[in-house]
Amino acid sequence: MTAPKTPARKKVSITLSPDLEQRAKAAGGDNFSAYVEQALEEKMIHDGMLEYARLRAADAVDDVLEAVEADVEAAA
Repeated sequence: MTAPKTPARKKVSITLSPDLEQRAKAAGGDNFSAYVEQALEEKMIHDGMLEYARLRAADAVDDVLEAVEADVEAAA
Protein backbone atom coordinates (compact mmCIF):
# COMPACT_ATOMS: atom_id res chain seq x y z
CA MET A 1 0.00 0.00 0.00
CA THR A 2 1.37 3.41 -0.93
CA ALA A 3 0.95 6.53 1.14
CA PRO A 4 -1.32 9.24 -0.29
CA LYS A 5 0.51 11.97 -2.17
CA THR A 6 1.01 15.23 -0.36
CA PRO A 7 -0.17 18.18 -2.43
CA ALA A 8 2.66 20.22 -3.90
CA ARG A 9 3.74 23.20 -1.87
CA LYS A 10 5.25 26.50 -2.98
CA LYS A 11 7.30 28.71 -0.75
CA VAL A 12 5.99 32.28 -0.60
CA SER A 13 6.95 35.40 1.29
CA ILE A 14 4.47 37.42 3.34
CA THR A 15 4.87 40.54 5.43
CA LEU A 16 3.37 40.58 8.91
CA SER A 17 3.57 42.89 11.84
CA PRO A 18 5.99 41.52 14.45
CA ASP A 19 3.14 41.10 16.95
CA LEU A 20 0.98 39.11 14.53
CA GLU A 21 3.91 36.94 13.52
CA GLN A 22 4.72 36.17 17.15
CA ARG A 23 1.10 35.32 17.99
CA ALA A 24 0.66 33.16 14.90
CA LYS A 25 3.88 31.27 15.56
CA ALA A 26 2.82 30.64 19.15
CA ALA A 27 -0.62 29.45 18.02
CA GLY A 28 0.78 27.32 15.20
CA GLY A 29 3.22 25.48 17.41
CA ASP A 30 5.83 23.58 15.49
CA ASN A 31 4.14 24.04 12.09
CA PHE A 32 3.68 27.74 11.34
CA SER A 33 3.15 27.09 7.62
CA ALA A 34 0.31 24.65 8.25
CA TYR A 35 -1.29 27.11 10.64
CA VAL A 36 -1.16 29.94 8.09
CA GLU A 37 -2.41 27.62 5.32
CA GLN A 38 -5.39 26.55 7.42
CA ALA A 39 -6.17 30.18 8.32
CA LEU A 40 -6.13 31.16 4.63
CA GLU A 41 -8.38 28.22 3.71
CA GLU A 42 -10.87 29.17 6.43
CA LYS A 43 -10.82 32.84 5.35
CA MET A 44 -11.43 31.91 1.73
CA ILE A 45 -14.36 29.67 2.72
CA HIS A 46 -15.77 32.48 4.87
CA ASP A 47 -15.43 35.00 2.03
CA GLY A 48 -17.08 32.56 -0.38
CA MET A 49 -20.00 32.08 1.98
CA LEU A 50 -20.44 35.84 2.32
CA GLU A 51 -20.41 36.24 -1.46
CA TYR A 52 -22.97 33.43 -1.83
CA ALA A 53 -25.22 35.09 0.76
CA ARG A 54 -24.85 38.44 -1.03
CA LEU A 55 -25.80 36.89 -4.36
CA ARG A 56 -28.76 35.04 -2.83
CA ALA A 57 -30.01 38.28 -1.25
CA ALA A 58 -29.95 39.94 -4.67
CA ASP A 59 -31.63 36.98 -6.37
CA ALA A 60 -34.66 38.08 -8.39
CA VAL A 61 -36.40 34.77 -7.63
CA ASP A 62 -36.87 35.91 -4.05
CA ASP A 63 -38.59 39.05 -5.31
CA VAL A 64 -40.92 36.98 -7.51
CA LEU A 65 -41.82 34.69 -4.62
CA GLU A 66 -42.57 37.67 -2.40
CA ALA A 67 -44.79 39.17 -5.10
CA VAL A 68 -46.70 35.88 -5.49
CA GLU A 69 -47.21 35.64 -1.73
CA ALA A 70 -48.47 39.25 -1.65
CA ASP A 71 -50.91 38.49 -4.48
CA VAL A 72 -52.19 35.40 -2.67
CA GLU A 73 -52.69 37.37 0.54
CA ALA A 74 -54.44 40.20 -1.32
CA ALA A 75 -56.78 37.74 -3.06
CA ALA A 76 -57.77 36.07 0.21
